[in-house]
Amino acid sequence: MAKTGGAGTSAGQAPPAEAGNAPSQQEINSLVALFNAGRYPEAEILARTMTERFPRHGFGWKASGAVLRQMGRSAEAFAPAQKAAELLPDDAEAFNNLGNAARDMGRLDTAEAGYRQALKIKPDYADAQNNLGIALHDLGRLEEAEASYRQALKIRPDYVEALNNLALLLNAQGHSATALNLILQSLRIRETGEARNLFVSCVKRRHWTQDHNAIRQVLGRALTEPWGRPKELARVSIDLVKRNPEIGGCVARAVGAWPGRLSAQDLFGANAVAALAADPLLCALLNSTPICDIGMERFLTMARRTLLEAATGMTTSDAAVGAALRFYCALACQCFINDYVFCLADDEIRAANKLRDSLAARLEAQAPVPVLWPVAVAAYLPLGSVPLSARLLTMQWPEAVTAVLVQQVCEPAEEQKIVATIPRLTGIEDEVSLLVRNQYEENPYPRWVKAAPAGNAKDIGEYLGQKFPLASFKRHDKRDRHDILIAGCGTGQHSIQTARQFHGAQVLAVDLSLSSLGYARRKTRELGVASIEYAQADLLKLCSPGRSFDIIESVGVLHHLADPLAGWRVLLSLLRPGGFMRLGFYSEAARRNIVKARAFIAEQGYGATANEIRQCRQHLMDLEKSVDFGAIIKSSDFFSISTCRDLLFHVQEHRMTLTGIDDFLRENNLVFLGFEIDASAIGAYKLRFPNDRAATNLAQWQTYERENPDTFGGMYQFWIQKAA
Repeated sequence: MAKTGGAGTSAGQAPPAEAGNAPSQQEINSLVALFNAGRYPEAEILARTMTERFPRHGFGWKASGAVLRQMGRSAEAFAPAQKAAELLPDDAEAFNNLGNAARDMGRLDTAEAGYRQALKIKPDYADAQNNLGIALHDLGRLEEAEASYRQALKIRPDYVEALNNLALLLNAQGHSATALNLILQSLRIRETGEARNLFVSCVKRRHWTQDHNAIRQVLGRALTEPWGRPKELARVSIDLVKRNPEIGGCVARAVGAWPGRLSAQDLFGANAVAALAADPLLCALLNSTPICDIGMERFLTMARRTLLEAATGMTTSDAAVGAALRFYCALACQCFINDYVFCLADDEIRAANKLRDSLAARLEAQAPVPVLWPVAVAAYLPLGSVPLSARLLTMQWPEAVTAVLVQQVCEPAEEQKIVATIPRLTGIEDEVSLLVRNQYEENPYPRWVKAAPAGNAKDIGEYLGQKFPLASFKRHDKRDRHDILIAGCGTGQHSIQTARQFHGAQVLAVDLSLSSLGYARRKTRELGVASIEYAQADLLKLCSPGRSFDIIESVGVLHHLADPLAGWRVLLSLLRPGGFMRLGFYSEAARRNIVKARAFIAEQGYGATANEIRQCRQHLMDLEKSVDFGAIIKSSDFFSISTCRDLLFHVQEHRMTLTGIDDFLRENNLVFLGFEIDASAIGAYKLRFPNDRAATNLAQWQTYERENPDTFGGMYQFWIQKAA
């Protein structure tokens, strides 16, 4: 996450000057007005004219540097900012501007000097103090950075950017509780996208021993609006949901009885079903992302059975049904999201199939349908698979039931229509590619509901400069357009995030699976993103699409090819000189427990059908205390059919080492910029290897990983640059 910085870049006011040696006050006022109005091209012309007419007057240079920086032309901004500081030795703003321009170029020592001079001139300059903190943070001098942020807040207690930056620093050091309190303070002052993102980053690290109403309320908003990917908030939300005494009691009873099943009365008790329906955080969670908790899964598995019993008439209280409807609808949505991963007994299968047939018969006869019938069926199989299910859309339903129908009838039908319109760029003939395509046709990965919010779009140079401030790479000025290839876009989360992330993004997103592409295009339309072109293709055949790209991203894809390095070379052939590439590979060390589990699965003879995956999951959960499979069953990917299949049952998987990646980079003249990894891991690495300030020495990272083999459990994800 980028620090909130560069504050205080300003055209400012002109210093006094002798008549005839300075622009008129009217010219100065016009330039300031253009700058403040964001009319930067016009302001740039006027500022340049001033520097030509009055080369010894600092205001034109100061304004020119400020305008060029705002236009993203950082390489050009530095020289006029430096000239302004030379001509205006007592102007704190000029030195703050110089610091900002230097930091944009990765010249952090010069940036620090500029900010310190600004503070020497004006000690209560809060923007310069905050910016100094950012430069020190980027330089790895964290204690000094913290002191600067705190000094900025002492000067200006309601300084949201400094609160956010301090929270970011403390969270990366493991002080998530303190960081979370700072972010809550920031949100109360002014709710910004940066603060919302930081809330997600801080709160997901927390564990709660009791209910916390204020956090619960903010979490509910963070899930529903959303403030980040709901998957990131699943564990902490489950933690708080279980602190609700009624819900916690239900979970405890379910776990205690497992593998037996409880009646509705024994499971819910007297009031719990109403508490379930009335808990907005629980319902938001069920509607947003797979539940990644064994205890909650066992409770929900039993709750689904009570829904089926209620729908088939084994329980008859209409009042109870009414109170529980919102919860039962959310449960049905959860079952669809997790691809019906919950285990089920033979009698449940028979009862669910019988209810499906009864529902189909009612629809064929155009007869009334009881409110719980479609909800219960939807909890066991997709409603869209029921004959004549579209007729449900013509009936009147409570809002919660309508949401289930949209999810399971409308949206899949829309995806089927979309699939027929997706262009095919290449054939798919490679044997491994065909196997991988078939897997993702059956189980599009992942089935996500809500995208992370769009932040401020950045130029690629600005984005990477903030992410890797000490990395050595060629920094481009801001561009009006970025041509981007997403090689292996899956269901669209990646392509949508990238399209929103980069200024002027024009994205080609390709994948083997039409089912995945149909899902991706539907979600892209839903979010109003118009800059993505989707197509089916085998990336091994993308050698000549008639296009080249400024940025190529392929995360979690190449290691599913027969030869990952051959696929990497194909992508490099499509990358323009000086272009950037983001990649993700499985780590040999971090996947050791996955390899162990896959061997166990093969020994047990489990196949990759949905029913076999359900059975295998239960087997692994039963073995949790006797066999060490590491963190597999705590992985969020363990809790849906599509993600579990990808995790443990994939038809093709290669694993890499950092030594092998380093060799490939050297052979192909590629510059390694850095890993996308939790800041705490970067901090720990730098403590181990303080000589590598940029954290780009892959030989040392290989040593670090050998000592800390779980470091890259989420893949090696990193950025590189192709030589110009």
